[in-house]
Amino acid sequence: MGQQVRYGRRRSHGAGALIAAVILVVAALIAAWTLLPRLFTPRETARTAEEAYCAAVSSDGARRTLTPDQAQNAALIANIAVTRGLPDHAATVAIATAMQESRLTNLDYGDLDSLGLFQQRPSQGWGTAEQVSDMTYATNIFYDHLLQVPDWETIPVEDAAQEVQRSGYPELYAAWDAMARAWASGLTGERSAGVTCALEPATSSDADGLVAAIGGTLPNVNVSVVPPNGKTGTNNGAATNTASTTLTITLPDGLSADNRTRLCWQTAGWLVTHARQYGIDALHADGMDWNRKAGTWIGTETAEQTITFTLA
Repeated sequence: MGQQVRYGRRRSHGAGALIAAVILVVAALIAAWTLLPRLFTPRETARTAEEAYCAAVSSDGARRTLTPDQAQNAALIANIAVTRGLPDHAATVAIATAMQESRLTNLDYGDLDSLGLFQQRPSQGWGTAEQVSDMTYATNIFYDHLLQVPDWETIPVEDAAQEVQRSGYPELYAAWDAMARAWASGLTGERSAGVTCALEPATSSDADGLVAAIGGTLPNVNVSVVPPNGKTGTNNGAATNTASTTLTITLPDGLSADNRTRLCWQTAGWLVTHARQYGIDALHADGMDWNRKAGTWIGTETAEQTITFTLA
């Protein structure tokens, strides 16, 4: 009799546990049905300016990130190297040096009288304070000194940097070797789709300023503007006063396949790193597409003669 009572209690407890388990399973299914769509839906919240970043992809697939302002300064350094006809290695040395000296920032202060992107000292013959604070001047005079180093193209990046800078901490340049190589290869066009930026939404754009900048910075290409009324104007080295939403860059004819590809990705890298400044929303180059929200290049690379981009 006592055993029957105990048996009945165990049976009642098991039924309760089964009911509880069923309730838990049903609740889990309802939660999954509600939450799964949210997990697999892309984030709708716009990126803030503080969350924005740019990245260069190394040959090993690693992403080397910079702020948009740093990336724009790296693009200036690389563009000057390309314009001067210098090897990609020159841009690598210069970017590594500027990263160590100023974190790729045009500083208005430094040790003793050091100033600017490369922390050059007017008292040591680098130029006036105003000159070394001008990033174009500072980059050019850095390259002038680098070219005076007899074996700069074959020695390690940190050794080449030290030959120019004469730093009290020469070993620190080596920390930026891989980062500088990634950015230099992407910005000089050695690596296709090697540079990208993920940015906050653009609230305005500057077509006139962009056309003028392209004419002065990328002289080997020609940009055409498609204004809202559908009429097309060609820059011919001068800015247009017509507000526009779409621009097309045409690469010159007669280039070898390698040179055409390099020029395409030099141009695309410059545009992406200046997307924040000029309000560029999206870009299409060599069969691949980039937009500032996603911040990635997608598509299959296919040789094309034009680069098309849209403004906010």
